[in-house]
Amino acid sequence: MVSNNPVDSILLNFQFVLDKMEFKRHFILTPFNELEFKRNSLFLKIFQLCATKWSNNHQMFLESNDDHNKLDLPSFLSSIEDSVNKIGRDMESLRRRSETSFQSGVPPSKYRELHALFASLQLVDSNLRENIKCFKQEIIKVYITLSDYYSSLQSSCCLMRGDELVDIIHSILQHLVYIVDDRHFCNYMVKHNKALPAQIEALEDMLTFLNSFIGFAKLFCIEGHELEHLFTRIQVVALIAARLSYICLFYKEDEEVRDPKMCSMMSELLQKINPVVLQVYETCINVLTVSKFSASKMDELIVRDFNDSLIGSLWQLLLCNTMFMVSEKGQMKLLYEGLRFFRSILREPQEQTDELDGRFLTILIGAAIVICSLYVVNNVNEVDINDSVVRDSPDCCAMLVNINNDIKLIKAQITGSSMMGNLPSNQIFEGQVVSKTSSLMPSKGKITTVKEVIVELKDEAKKVNDQLIGGSENLEIIPIVGMPGLGKTTLAKKIYNNPSIMHHFHICLWNTVSQVYNKKNLLLQILCDDGNLSRKNEEPRNMDEDDLLQKLYQKLKGNRYLVVFDDVWDIRVWNDLRFSFPNDKNGSRILFTSRFSNVASEVEIGREPHNLRSLTDSESWELLKRKVFGKEDCPQELHGLGMEIAKNCKGLPLTVVIIAGILASIEHSGWAEVAKSLTSTFVYETDMCKNTLQMSYEHLPHYLKPCLLYFGAFLEDQEIKAKKLMWLWIAEGFVQDPMRLEDVAEEYMMDLINRNLVMVSKQNSAGGVKACTIHDLLHEFCRSKAKEENFLMMLQGYDELSVFSAPTNLQRLSICSKYKDFKKSRIFCPNLSSLLFANQIKEYLWWMTADISLICCIYKHLRVLDLEQIRLHCEDFLNEITVLGQLRYLAIQGIMKAIPPSIANLSNLETFLVNCDATVVVSLPETIWNMKKLKHLHIQSDHGCYFPKGNLLDYNSNLHELDTLSRLHVSSGKRLEEILKKIPNIRQLEMKVSKKFSGCSLDSVNQLESLESLKISTGFEFQQEIEYCFPSTLKKLTLKLMYLPWSKISLIEELPNLEVLKLLGGSFQGKRWDMKGGGFPELRVLWLEELDLVEWIDTDCDGDCIPCLEKLVLVESLDLKKVPSCLMSIPTLEMIKVRARKGDKESRSLESLVRGIEEEQQSNGNENLNILIELF
Repeated sequence: MVSNNPVDSILLNFQFVLDKMEFKRHFILTPFNELEFKRNSLFLKIFQLCATKWSNNHQMFLESNDDHNKLDLPSFLSSIEDSVNKIGRDMESLRRRSETSFQSGVPPSKYRELHALFASLQLVDSNLRENIKCFKQEIIKVYITLSDYYSSLQSSCCLMRGDELVDIIHSILQHLVYIVDDRHFCNYMVKHNKALPAQIEALEDMLTFLNSFIGFAKLFCIEGHELEHLFTRIQVVALIAARLSYICLFYKEDEEVRDPKMCSMMSELLQKINPVVLQVYETCINVLTVSKFSASKMDELIVRDFNDSLIGSLWQLLLCNTMFMVSEKGQMKLLYEGLRFFRSILREPQEQTDELDGRFLTILIGAAIVICSLYVVNNVNEVDINDSVVRDSPDCCAMLVNINNDIKLIKAQITGSSMMGNLPSNQIFEGQVVSKTSSLMPSKGKITTVKEVIVELKDEAKKVNDQLIGGSENLEIIPIVGMPGLGKTTLAKKIYNNPSIMHHFHICLWNTVSQVYNKKNLLLQILCDDGNLSRKNEEPRNMDEDDLLQKLYQKLKGNRYLVVFDDVWDIRVWNDLRFSFPNDKNGSRILFTSRFSNVASEVEIGREPHNLRSLTDSESWELLKRKVFGKEDCPQELHGLGMEIAKNCKGLPLTVVIIAGILASIEHSGWAEVAKSLTSTFVYETDMCKNTLQMSYEHLPHYLKPCLLYFGAFLEDQEIKAKKLMWLWIAEGFVQDPMRLEDVAEEYMMDLINRNLVMVSKQNSAGGVKACTIHDLLHEFCRSKAKEENFLMMLQGYDELSVFSAPTNLQRLSICSKYKDFKKSRIFCPNLSSLLFANQIKEYLWWMTADISLICCIYKHLRVLDLEQIRLHCEDFLNEITVLGQLRYLAIQGIMKAIPPSIANLSNLETFLVNCDATVVVSLPETIWNMKKLKHLHIQSDHGCYFPKGNLLDYNSNLHELDTLSRLHVSSGKRLEEILKKIPNIRQLEMKVSKKFSGCSLDSVNQLESLESLKISTGFEFQQEIEYCFPSTLKKLTLKLMYLPWSKISLIEELPNLEVLKLLGGSFQGKRWDMKGGGFPELRVLWLEELDLVEWIDTDCDGDCIPCLEKLVLVESLDLKKVPSCLMSIPTLEMIKVRARKGDKESRSLESLVRGIEEEQQSNGNENLNILIELF
């Protein structure tokens, strides 16, 4: 039955108006709470539905101490109806205005009308809120009277028909959804009563079951006394739930229901519901067992909803703490998976399921009886019910087993018996001894660096370059189109990084779109791309999409900009964002790459698509040689085979580099076999790339295969932090070696890079791998192969999550979706060992926190848990997580001031990453010293973490395995010395020196004989001069805000193994730095940023300073007038990079200084020096 309630029309018209204003609402700065409007409207609808039926059958007066102030219910309802009708007429008027004014978006000429429409909408919203405020006291009295009356009834007295109950319950459910989506309310509940969110979720599941049960009973023509009795009880549940929604709605403004009292009232109402619910389930069992079901045809929607409701009800039983027998729990899980399988079948109807309709229904009815019986048995002691119903119902366990057997037969009939056997086990990758066969391992003792080889395509680059810089002054879109693997992204990056492009455009932004497109995530990516959106500035992440569109418009307005959208699959991307790109007629450009020519042709302001050509045979051979041999010559005897192989790659760069990776890893005698494979089995284009990937995978040594497939756990085109990925490999057990595992993992990474399977997306200051990614075709291969081998499953979005049925012995699950979708999907895989949330961009709802207690309740065998993309109440969660005793890797983010002592219960934990509030110093517990396996402890907070106070000698344990620690908050030199004695084998250390630091010395760092990387910073208010002494093992050093005189740098100059030195703002102060002779003997990278240095000289060193320097970076070092003479003649110098502000006189002076170095280098024979000037 379709509801005729006027509130439904109000909500429809409201949504219509919002949709009409969609494109330009971000230009209206006045806030508007859409969720609150919907909540308020539904609140009135629920009350009208509940009270109107009573009013039609009874004369009722609201109680009052004053007889003159008594108000009869019909009159009160009439007042509400008048108010609702008035709002309905106003909203209908707004709909007509929006329909006629904005038929195709909102052109600039209509901005005034847009603002007027929005003001009218706000007025309607204000009137609605005022009306509810006037009615609310009387409404709650009516609810109390009605629910008390129905609760006291002993016999059936149902005033509502089934369809009326369905409408009420549906509205209550929607209202609860809107309320729970209120960020303040969720945090409020967690603060005052942590159990309430789970209780409300259970209430939603129960209401959903009752709603679907009514529809199911109606479909099969169930009638009689039992059904009437059931409706009577459902009425009581609905009225109590409506009262609950009232309290939730007014918790912020009603003094009577504020703070803990509100939570207490909610708990009392939920307690009142429980006995009624048990009676409802009791009656459901009666209805299902005594009724004769008959239906001419199965209504798929009703049956699907009923099946979904059974899943929700069974989920609550699986979560409950009651100790079902192990056999019962196992059978319940089988039933749960069976119902989820039915969900996938019912959502995608197939012809062969038609003959199974009767069996489907029999199983669902049996499952409902079992679930209701289990619920009643589980709660039978809480309330007096007629236990004969449960006693006389079919034996629950026997019925459960029979149902599972029937489901197994249906599953076999639908999927085919061949699919019912055991899937391949992922154990083939675990526990194997590593025997490294590759010759592509990095050299020892030095920081690993990566040299990239890319295809040139100079003619293609010039064509696009000319279109970007020349042509019309109007905003234009330039599409680069070509099949997968042709090199579209490579070409776009080459153009984007061209210095002439950087100079021409004021703003250059790069964004990767990919197949899975999210509007808000893309907007955040655009706004973050230029690096100006720091971690401290969280404002954009808290904005909605409309605000972000406005911010983007403001950012680009008045500037000549270039925005690149890489890997566009759908024209919707442009349609969603188009109004945020101003056309100031200054030559701005948008460049996008796509594999689909129809996407490019649909852009209104686009040029003709640039169809990227394939490589010629000679270009393919040249690329193959460079990838296999680098700068060395190809042996003459391989020329013929090599050219044949290159030709058979059919001009696809991806195929060329993948084949090159194979050739580089095998003996020369194996080239003929590769050539034969290319000529005999491959087809064209995309399929050829896929077959090449399969060949490359087959050539991998066994220990690299799981490392490669693990990329399938992340999103397509996602940039993955290299350290994090390698720590995950170690935690998963992929890296096993008597050597230090981190070194072996780095070898694995370099091997995959050298095989051209993994791409370096971001390099660190030393040229090593900071972040990596893989080609989208390889990502597709990894996902498919990981699924085929039962190694890992990656699920994207609620549609995949909701129908997912876990295969036997699945060990790893990656969720690329919002946490609320994961929670809603109710995936039950208790044997899971790894659970990752791999959203590319975090859910930056910094005012929201996620309740993830169900993870601790269900997934008790986890070794890897990555929650870095979900904001948590960390301290609360960490106290719950102690049941996960097998954890090796844990990553979280959220609100916290202290790590609780219970963290030490995770005795196997090796990697612990915490991303928390930037303004606090996080306290570590005393029990931290008991975590003997801990290797990597990272507290990402501006002020870092501090170890427990007191005498550290009182703790017998040391953290001998601790390898990396950041960020350690240091309060005194003495305290630092005590701490460092307890972490003697640390290799990477980051410290934040307190502004109240005492002791004036960091000399104790010198006792760390394994230290290789050190970062030290203080605060802006730090004034004192600190003494320091660093160990000779140090390879990388970063200093910031130390305010040291340049005379103190001599100790750093003498470090014999230092390869990378970064001196950031305030590290040293003074106008003159005089380098000493023989300084920095092994330094390869020198980074100077925001220093007041004017003269940097080497008067007494005879040109023997920094003899191995390869890269010099100058960032906003605007006052520099002199540089050391050795820079003119260092033969190893490869790059000088300058980043400074556009248009400044000092910037031009610095560029001139760098160009002078370039000229001297060239005159000394160095033709390979690359000068990169970035102006912003």
